[in-house]
Amino acid sequence: MESTGKYWIPILNYLENDIEICLTYPKYIKTLKCKKTDKKDSKWIADLYKYDLVRCSFIPPKDFRQLRELARYRFKLVCMKSSKKNVFKTV
Repeated sequence: MESTGKYWIPILNYLENDIEICLTYPKYIKTLKCKKTDKKDSKWIADLYKYDLVRCSFIPPKDFRQLRELARYRFKLVCMKSSKKNVFKTV
């Protein structure tokens, strides 16, 4: 699976208990210059994986990912709170 944006996270969370997932950066599995389609792209990635040419990224265990998500959410809330305070100070 390519890691493009944040789209891979829900898919990983859903599939991680059932199958082995190898997450990789698109830069490492770039295809040749040609007309690119999803079908050709998926076949290319499957062939690379079959011949063990895909470098898998580190995916932390689920409990660490949940802790990170909570910490990021808390940081976002703290930033929003201080932003609100700053707006009221200037008015």
